[in-house]
Amino acid sequence: MKRVGFILLGLLFLYACSTADQIETDKLGETKDDTGETTYGFIQEKNTDVQGNWLLPHSYQVTVDDSFERLSKYETESSEEKMFFWHKPSADNFQFTLDTTSEQLEKEVPTIEIKPLNKNRYVYTKEHFSLGEELTEAEFQEIIESVTQEVEGNAEAHMEELKEKTVERIKRIKEMEGMEGEPTVHTLDDYDLGPYTYMIESEPQPGVIHYELIGELEHTYLRTVISVPKQKKDELFETMLTSVRKITYSKEDFREEAVLDEPKNLSYGPRENLQGSYPEVGYSFELPEAATFRYSFPAYHVYRYTFDTIYEESIEREHFTLRSSELVIQVEQEENARNREEELRNKSLNDFVAFQYDQARSITYLHEKEDFDTGIFTTAVRVDFDGYEEYWFLKEIDGHVYEVTFDIAIDAPEYDKLLKNYLNVVRTFELKGV
Repeated sequence: MKRVGFILLGLLFLYACSTADQIETDKLGETKDDTGETTYGFIQEKNTDVQGNWLLPHSYQVTVDDSFERLSKYETESSEEKMFFWHKPSADNFQFTLDTTSEQLEKEVPTIEIKPLNKNRYVYTKEHFSLGEELTEAEFQEIIESVTQEVEGNAEAHMEELKEKTVERIKRIKEMEGMEGEPTVHTLDDYDLGPYTYMIESEPQPGVIHYELIGELEHTYLRTVISVPKQKKDELFETMLTSVRKITYSKEDFREEAVLDEPKNLSYGPRENLQGSYPEVGYSFELPEAATFRYSFPAYHVYRYTFDTIYEESIEREHFTLRSSELVIQVEQEENARNREEELRNKSLNDFVAFQYDQARSITYLHEKEDFDTGIFTTAVRVDFDGYEEYWFLKEIDGHVYEVTFDIAIDAPEYDKLLKNYLNVVRTFELKGV
């Protein structure tokens, strides 16, 4: 049975299509030491003391050796508090394909994954979480008090539990794959683990060593995974362990200008170390600040960014089914494109069918309007349905189809802000390598 890797295909393919200057993290926030290290940070902007926010992750910083590169959440599809690094020289030499798996990557590229867990969330999920259950204010307050008491009184027991679950998971995977060998649990008696209490060493596949570290700092349980090929252990393991020890949740120790994962632009551009069939041209666009990033989905001949914003208020309409707004940016080779310019321009009202066979009410050809800026796109269509609009922007060039699509509910309170942000994506969209 194939082991499920912790790196998605999207991450593997995306790195091969991105460069440091294409994912434009704010370099004004870069903090480097003379010793060759960079400090990275996650900032929780909401007040975690306020009811409703008590399960959110807390702000932290970590200082990592400069031979390791942090991948943006827009590349890894991970939640914002997680950080993923890999050894940049090794990744630059790795030959990526559309079929590359995490197991193949781990054989050659050392990685660090930091996965902090709010202590309140850990206890709440384990003992109180229930889908669809509606609680009164008094019941909710009772849960908060119960969770708080459990966290304050049993932190050591929780870490022991996390350790045992990790060991059992490793054993179970090895049994399923018919592999021999037991995981080894290291403690502070064996290594300088800094804020970590346990380090579980295992060999998930021949030639690869995993070190899974478990510890605690303030309101957070620390979970960090170091993966290193055996042939690179002597060279890099101590450097990697030193880096993950340099994590802090104390705001007094925060560096004022740590690197934050706040890119202003996103880009696609193929790299030399990507092998196989893929879009051979690139593009960039400004991030839509009003929308919530959901995932990147590179597969086959498609590269796709998706943003999905759930409306703040319900909208009462008899036939209305659009509860969120979706923005999709993608490029495909012409022979695989789901939409083409000529076909889109020639569609009739009856060709546009949406949710529950909802027929289109009207079609507007925005590219025909002199006062409407469509950016580089030569076909632009808006279709009105019952209570919402759908937009298509297409550009065909050099055997590829560039496409931006989105939908918005007309009565949504976020309508004006989302439309402005979405159209800014269209109007800042630039082609590269054409």
